[in-house]
Amino acid sequence: MSRPRTNVVPFERPAAYWAGKARKHYTPSQLPDAARMLRKALEKSGDTSLALELAEIYAGMGCYTAAERCLIQTVVLHGMTGRLCYDIGVCALNRGNEDLADWALDKSLRLDSDGPFSDKAQDLLEYYAWKPSWFQPHTARSDDFCRRSMRALDHKDVEKAVKLARKGWEKGRSPQAALWLGMLLPPDEALQYMRFAAEELPLELKPQLKYAEACFACRRLPEARRRLADARRLCKTITDAEEYCLAAWKINRPQDALKLIEKKLYELPQSVDYLRLKYLSLRRMGEYEQANRALEALLEIDPDDADALFDRRHPLQMNLHEDRGGLLMALGAMVYTLPDPRRFGPLNRVLHLLVMNLNGVIDAGTIYRLIPPLWRKLTPAEQYACDEYRDECYPTLFTVYLFAAAGRWQEAKEALANAKQKKRVLRLLARCAGVNT
Repeated sequence: MSRPRTNVVPFERPAAYWAGKARKHYTPSQLPDAARMLRKALEKSGDTSLALELAEIYAGMGCYTAAERCLIQTVVLHGMTGRLCYDIGVCALNRGNEDLADWALDKSLRLDSDGPFSDKAQDLLEYYAWKPSWFQPHTARSDDFCRRSMRALDHKDVEKAVKLARKGWEKGRSPQAALWLGMLLPPDEALQYMRFAAEELPLELKPQLKYAEACFACRRLPEARRRLADARRLCKTITDAEEYCLAAWKINRPQDALKLIEKKLYELPQSVDYLRLKYLSLRRMGEYEQANRALEALLEIDPDDADALFDRRHPLQMNLHEDRGGLLMALGAMVYTLPDPRRFGPLNRVLHLLVMNLNGVIDAGTIYRLIPPLWRKLTPAEQYACDEYRDECYPTLFTVYLFAAAGRWQEAKEALANAKQKKRVLRLLARCAGVNT
């Protein structure tokens, strides 16, 4: 009879083993397994390059909060790199923050122009469907009053904020002014402004949701439900989904929120961000068993999710935290502090912008020949404002001048007619170029 073994020696696998095993699971259906193994490798080694790799796995799964947490860990220890900037840009795009995404992707190319992600960054900058910057003519004073109203609200002066918002609406009657004023007024008074904004901006999510909330507050329940259902198709990013769910919960329609989340989870079944929205929606519907299964599935994918751990300890809490997206804001603050070489060539930036915008309309040689003399007639303050894109009249000035110099007067007049600050553009043309349109 053989004696039983009493000296079993445990065999602990090193970090390299788990990292190598994780990399064999880099397929869409196996990414949760890869993340689990890479977490184990990171625990054993503390190598922040693994944290960066884990962030990219999480981003591929649609777990943007987890990805941002890993990116914070990496940037604090090693500083900003081209690869980090690219990953931040991807997270920013998936949260709908296109300004940060554009800046981060540009910085990734400047820090590492030949890096492994440079081609992807270039493709995103060139081919991503960036939202256009629309503006309505003759609304410059309206926009100014609205900005002053927002500053007043930041200082807790609600009465002044409402007064300035009303002036902003009277000066321009734009949908943006209507939306801002409606957000400051009681629901019964705000309804007309919200309706105007929603009808004028049918492809923007926020006006539709705010109008649905105003309808609910005014007991116009069928209209609120219809607007909410129609707005579902406008949700593209996780931030859109969160805003949609908040509106749906507010008007007592968690089932509509669940419809959106189920659709998103069909596309990204391992996304902890969408799983948490599913958990909160199911809790509001009274489906506690299904909600708990969603929460446990979330924690299986990301055991370090602070919000989910809080939800497990406090099941009666059913709100999204106000600081969601805070990690991305912290990452963005680091990206924005990176030096911008473009600031040392403001004229070159203007020329590049005009060549890109007028491609196929006016040849680059004409632009490079005519704009520098006009630029030198601007004051330093005007050049600074133009370089910072703080004043939209300067791109209009250059465009109108180029058309006029080319003898294309009809196109010059059309460009001027759509300007926000028509009189100011005319004064600049008369002073700097001697053009009287």
